[in-house]
Amino acid sequence: MLWSDYSDGLVDDGRKCQVVSCHKKHAYSKNESGQRIYSKYCSDHTCAKTYPEEDGYHCMTPRNRGERYCPEHLKCGEPGCEAMDRCSARDCRLRASDKQQRRCASHFMACTIPSCTRPAHLHRSGRLDLVCVVHYDTHRCLIADCTRWASSSTPYCPSHKCAVSDCAAARRSLSVPNGGDACLKHLCSTTYCTSPVLYPSRARSVHCALHTCKTMSCTNQRSASSDFCLSHTCLTPRCRAEARFAGSHCERHVCVVAACANPRLSAVPSSTLGVGLDRERCAAHASRRDRRAASLDVGLNWEGLSGRFGVGGERRMGRERNRLSDDLEGLRRRERELEAERWWGADRSRELEGERVTGGDLTETEREKIERIQRDLDLWKWRYA
Repeated sequence: MLWSDYSDGLVDDGRKCQVVSCHKKHAYSKNESGQRIYSKYCSDHTCAKTYPEEDGYHCMTPRNRGERYCPEHLKCGEPGCEAMDRCSARDCRLRASDKQQRRCASHFMACTIPSCTRPAHLHRSGRLDLVCVVHYDTHRCLIADCTRWASSSTPYCPSHKCAVSDCAAARRSLSVPNGGDACLKHLCSTTYCTSPVLYPSRARSVHCALHTCKTMSCTNQRSASSDFCLSHTCLTPRCRAEARFAGSHCERHVCVVAACANPRLSAVPSSTLGVGLDRERCAAHASRRDRRAASLDVGLNWEGLSGRFGVGGERRMGRERNRLSDDLEGLRRRERELEAERWWGADRSRELEGERVTGGDLTETEREKIERIQRDLDLWKWRYA
């Protein structure tokens, strides 16, 4: 660009700078034929941005002193960004990045080819490509009329490649309208679903995240009535929670005993089993706990007995425990019968009172049996309690 020296001519000179209080002559440039193309401003106020000659060549907006561009062309080319694209060097106020992109340092886009630092190619439509002009024709997508860049691992651009990162095939939507973002291999097998599978690296994963069971590591199809597959859905009617084990019940309806897959008694309201038992447990564990509670009534420490009998003596310990429990129940039943007899009829009250002191109508054999059972219980308490 050329310019004239300071002019002391008339103020209404048509070739004076249009900036108020500036009296310098207009700057100008020469075209290929040597013809001068004048700017509306002097060299201090003419923006460095140029246009085709038929559009006037010079920018119509003046720049400030110390700037190379006018405020409009100093802005980053990113839509909505108000940052000024200046050199990052200290005290430098000149335009720094590629003049074609008109972007600040944070938005400047370079070629994505490894080791290439050229600016990305800017199309006439204003769209920035992923590669520079040099690599534009060598890495184009194979899809007709597509100008986007294709990576070295696939012949398709990201818009036409399968959505699975490690897959190089083309997405199904290229051959079938609304076919989805994945290729045929990685497309969800659920009817009318166009999403990619949840676990592409697993051969058994044939459903997307929306149609795959939510149980960890399960690839089965999700049930229509719950978020889990049929195997991992609680077996309790009208319950859609996750089962503790496959083919079992959820934590709300399964036995509270760890590692037990049976339903708790409260999960079967119509059942008459387990009346009087702990309904938070299954039938087997509730009955076992009730027998253990009856054994503790006589002061027997069954955990200690298990250690004394050893692993191989668990059956013998169980039989002995059941025998003592049955004998104890027989004693209690006999005591209740005697107590009832004491209240039969007012005419026998005196006789029954005597029977209470002497032991009633028990035969000698019955008294010996009761004494023997009592001695057995006392011996067990002394040894194992």
